[in-house]
Amino acid sequence: MKAIWKREMRGYFHTPVGYVFLGVFLAISSVLFYLDILSRRSTNLPGFFTEISAIWMLVSPILTMRLLAEEQQKKTDQLLLTSPVSLPGIVAGKYLAAVTVLLITAGMTLFYVLIVAIYGQVFPAELAVNYLGFILEGCAFAAMDLFLSGCAATPVTAAVLAFGANFLLWILDLLQTAVKTAWISDVLKFVSLYRRNMTFQAGQLSYACIIFDLAFIALFLTLTVYRLDRRRTGSGSPDGSLLQRIRRGIRKEKDADREKRKSRVKKWKYSGISAALLAMLALSLTALCIGADALETRKGLRIDLSFNSMSSYSEKTQEVLENVGHDVHIWALFRNGDEDVPLMELLNRYAAASPRITWEQADAALNPALISRFTTEMGTPQDEGLIVWCEDTGRFRLIGPVEYSTWLTDAETSEVSARWNSEVLLTEAIHYVTRERVPKVVIVQGHDEWTAGMLETFENMLKAYQYEVQYANTADKEFQPDPRDVLVFFSPRQDLDSAELEKLNAFARQGGSFLFTRDYADDNRMQRMPNYRVLLRSCGFECIDGMVEADASAKDTYYDVYTTWLLPEMLSTEITLDLVAAGRTETMMVNATAFETPEDTDNYLMTSVVLQSGETAHLMRPAMTGEPADSGAAGPFALALQSWRITTEGHLSRAFIIGDTDTLVNEEYLSMTDGQELAIRVMEYLLDMEASNLNIMPKVGLHPTLGTGSTMLGSVLLVALPAAVLLAALLVLLRRRNR
Repeated sequence: MKAIWKREMRGYFHTPVGYVFLGVFLAISSVLFYLDILSRRSTNLPGFFTEISAIWMLVSPILTMRLLAEEQQKKTDQLLLTSPVSLPGIVAGKYLAAVTVLLITAGMTLFYVLIVAIYGQVFPAELAVNYLGFILEGCAFAAMDLFLSGCAATPVTAAVLAFGANFLLWILDLLQTAVKTAWISDVLKFVSLYRRNMTFQAGQLSYACIIFDLAFIALFLTLTVYRLDRRRTGSGSPDGSLLQRIRRGIRKEKDADREKRKSRVKKWKYSGISAALLAMLALSLTALCIGADALETRKGLRIDLSFNSMSSYSEKTQEVLENVGHDVHIWALFRNGDEDVPLMELLNRYAAASPRITWEQADAALNPALISRFTTEMGTPQDEGLIVWCEDTGRFRLIGPVEYSTWLTDAETSEVSARWNSEVLLTEAIHYVTRERVPKVVIVQGHDEWTAGMLETFENMLKAYQYEVQYANTADKEFQPDPRDVLVFFSPRQDLDSAELEKLNAFARQGGSFLFTRDYADDNRMQRMPNYRVLLRSCGFECIDGMVEADASAKDTYYDVYTTWLLPEMLSTEITLDLVAAGRTETMMVNATAFETPEDTDNYLMTSVVLQSGETAHLMRPAMTGEPADSGAAGPFALALQSWRITTEGHLSRAFIIGDTDTLVNEEYLSMTDGQELAIRVMEYLLDMEASNLNIMPKVGLHPTLGTGSTMLGSVLLVALPAAVLLAALLVLLRRRNR
């Protein structure tokens, strides 16, 4: 075998074949490196390796076309097949020579990695998995193309056959996305080398994919040995075997005829047994791969080595999955071929972690009944979205594709970054649909508050998140608020009576929670509402009369030229922790009022600032003329507060107040800013929903960017690598020509 390997290595580098292979591969990969990495200043090496893996399809025939076909064309196969080297040794030697050249080529791509390492950041574990998939795919193509070289009479025919087979595998990979029959699509997906490689390029170390690639290689190498053995024994050849032709040349005619008749029986028996053994091997390898796939999926055995652990989940998610009390089914609305690989891996891990979690992929276009079933006035399931459904509770949650990631732009550098929210969304959705009780929001009426018609956007938003919304008058004797609900006061202009105040205090003592809003227009009325002010102070809120105005020089604290259109700073609190981490902190408050903490508070009450104005903001109060005048008070001012109190009965009562109702209810504000996310987090906090306390951090969504000097050095390298191969070819080949 070693002699065969040395002979083939000399054949590669003492002829143009090896240099053509290296040159073509490096030329194409250099162009792709420039387009994918340098021009975008990206360090996304997995994406680059996904692109250059497809080059194997084009260049692998160059590597293998002469290995066996040239032997037959030059009639040297007779010497090869009668040599003392066994057939497996011959095949192994030739294959290892091809793999050696392939590894040399893969090694030269490390120069691209070096550029990224110098000017950016490389993640070694992820890179190792990328290279593993990249090399295994190349080795698989080399094994198949070697077999086809043994089936061809000339190297040109071998190259055409190999390229056709490689192209057919690619076509089958594309075809499985269009096939509507599920089992056919599954078979095509199972045999796809390209789809297997995508797993590695996503940073997933898959033992099942490694086993499949090795089984694929072993099968085609065995087929190659079988093919050579048939040629040596003459099975199916009218001229008989090579050894028989030699014997017939030195024997008498009648002995040759007798030998020929005997050999036909032997050849038929030998060929049948070999074919049966080969079929058994193919079936065994197929069963092994199917079993490995099933076991890996069921047990969640893949190892996530991506740079941001995108397909892994946190300890908080593990805790939620271990405590799921009802069966949950998830539909991933993706077409075949358009799957989000990290998201699919994450769903597999959820299903492996809990027997109550199941999921399936469904094409929205092919399942109109499914889409209709979960379509409501609040929303429709979207392509590439998720439906999380619990049959026991009858609740579901829709996750849209735009929610998977949050895009951020640095105002100073204009660099774009992203956060991946899929784990946060999935875990919260599972927890929500399995809750024993639907959260209820009770909007208080009867005190000249904002009416139902004015709150339509707010109500629809809550219903879209499957909250139950109810309107109630606290003055009604029949109304007894449930401490498991939240009471909402949208800027009341009439005071509570004593009975209402006592009812609300009892509600708070049992752990009930409140949401308050206040508008600047209500300043004068607030002084005539003592009971309502007592309720606010018991929650840790003291209203400050006046309107907050930003300093004109602090451009980042207000919108456009309107200094009373505040862009408040969002502080990190129990409500906003994940929003701050994800960079979703943009809100708008117009003509906002401010708050402070009462002086006579107690140790059982804790109040925190959620939104605050800029430090140079000031407070405007109405003068005698009715026009606002500067009160002299300086910022920063608290524009929204949260609080919690441990009651005498041992319950935890929560509250939230904000100085502009429109921030939570105005459709335009909600669409322009992150106000909707803030409103939902406020509700989760007030209802003490565990999902709001999970504090699952979003994952980094993008690789870091390259430094500015990478383009020049990288461009030089792109030309230098193919040029170095060409120079080496000239030096070696011209020297051999002159001998």
